[in-house]
Amino acid sequence: MNGAIRARLVRNAAGALFATVLIAACASVGGVASPTQQVPRSPAAAAPSATISIPSAAPVPTPTPTPTGAPTPTGAPTPSLPVFTGAVVATTCDPSVVPGSSFPPILAGPSPRAKPLTLHVPILEYHRIIPPDEAGRSLAGLTMPPEIFTAQMDALSKAGWQTITLATLADDLAAGVTPPSHSFVVTIDDGWWDSYDYAYPILLRHDYVATFFVIADRIGQPSFMPADQIKALAAAGNEIGDHTWHHDRLTALQPKQLTSEIDTGAATIAAITGSWPVTLAYPDGKTNTRVMAAVAACKSLQLAAVEGRGGTETWANRYRISRIEVAPFRTASSLLAEVQRVGR
Repeated sequence: MNGAIRARLVRNAAGALFATVLIAACASVGGVASPTQQVPRSPAAAAPSATISIPSAAPVPTPTPTPTGAPTPTGAPTPSLPVFTGAVVATTCDPSVVPGSSFPPILAGPSPRAKPLTLHVPILEYHRIIPPDEAGRSLAGLTMPPEIFTAQMDALSKAGWQTITLATLADDLAAGVTPPSHSFVVTIDDGWWDSYDYAYPILLRHDYVATFFVIADRIGQPSFMPADQIKALAAAGNEIGDHTWHHDRLTALQPKQLTSEIDTGAATIAAITGSWPVTLAYPDGKTNTRVMAAVAACKSLQLAAVEGRGGTETWANRYRISRIEVAPFRTASSLLAEVQRVGR
């Protein structure tokens, strides 16, 4: 084992110890501390294909509250979960796959008699928030310096924009309720170590939350977040979303492989956080009708994201929600203008 890898493993161990202390501190004082460090790689992007419309049933009367910032601990006991030792291989999203985990209520959607709701919530897509000299061989187009990310969040915050998670957006669509004005979503893909070390403290300073899409088989690898850091993010009010088991292109998989990619990702998150995920991001941003049907078959997953230029969110297109991929050196003023355009 060379010195660089040994150093990364030491940092992962330190991160896990830190997250344990962090969660204990949150339980007593309601605070959240800041994180640690490590190394590289990341996927490509593409556009969606096809649409799917799932029939709606009974209405959901009230929306889920919009979470912002770190929550105040309630002292509620944590579910009794098995020790996380790797991906939880699954071919179903049945709650019994992870004993002790909680399953989200199935969102029936707005009443068929209600006027169709169309939302315009900007959803930003990031991959790595990391200094370029620490990004290794990661694609330059997917790495953003922390100072630029900070400037972007500063500009949005000063203009009155506040975050909700993608799960909250799903709840609002189901309830037929428009979220608060100037709401936007931050999503960060893959589960790289810098999601915790760099992105999280910046979000925290702005009282922002994010949806972190993690790849199940990379959790705890030298360049990726360990389970304890993922659990700490969830405890602080962030959402942990499904980014599949291996990050394979779902449109190219056979039915059994497709199901195991989606469901193993979901079950692994449930084993770590105690809660089944509500949202998924398609690897490479690609989907089709067959893939969307497989996502919908995992009953915890009630919204899925592709790449694009942002736009509209409806109950009918909830498995094909468009995100805005933010380029590495995009200026804060340019991004603010884009968010204001989409969030009209």
